[in-house]
Amino acid sequence: MKMYKKPIVTVDEGLAEGVYAASGAKGTLNVTYYGVWDRWGTNGGKGLAMANWSDLNGTITLNVTFNDTVDQAETDDASVQTSWSGKTATFTFASTAKNPLTIGIHLNHGTNIDDLKMTGFTYSVN
Repeated sequence: MKMYKKPIVTVDEGLAEGVYAASGAKGTLNVTYYGVWDRWGTNGGKGLAMANWSDLNGTITLNVTFNDTVDQAETDDASVQTSWSGKTATFTFASTAKNPLTIGIHLNHGTNIDDLKMTGFTYSVN
């Protein structure tokens, strides 16, 4: 029987934003959001996040949520399957994929990329 461990949220001023989650499962996966990667003129752009993991074996499904609608998601590893719906970007990949994984989140609907924030993430391993 696996024991559930309640996630802990901490706020560290002056550091890159990050949300870290773990459960009773072996291994860890962390996602850190770094902010603006690129700008589309005066509106929209791309945000930069990085995912890294250790001691995970199998197919990872990672759901990353944001405070704005995601118009597109990408990674620097062509083997990663990406999709997006509403404020969530989903990435499905083998635990042997490029680690750390660079993630780009596009806002193409005219909102300010400076306001994009990651609000959390969940993952599962099969």
